[in-house]
Amino acid sequence: MGAREFEISQGAMLKIEALEGDSLRVRSGDVWVTQHGDARDYLLKTGDSITLSGKGATLATAYKPTLLDLYRKDPLAVREQIEREARRAQVREMRALFRRIFA
Repeated sequence: MGAREFEISQGAMLKIEALEGDSLRVRSGDVWVTQHGDARDYLLKTGDSITLSGKGATLATAYKPTLLDLYRKDPLAVREQIEREARRAQVREMRALFRRIFA
């Protein structure tokens, strides 16, 4: 399981493109978490954690300076997702280039 650390200043918002089964842990601070498609919101304090649905963006808003750890359930899936997004970006760029050339 891979982990990534995020430091959020008071009042700042972090957008997380989570995968199903990822988890978010508050190392220090307080954070308000809302997930796409989830009617509930969560107030997490130091030591709290939540398993993310991965069904869309997750937003974390800090009430005070906060340190979060995002644990990836499957780091290989993250790599594959990044590669897919890079291929899509290349396709978009090629289409735009062809439009400019042949327009």
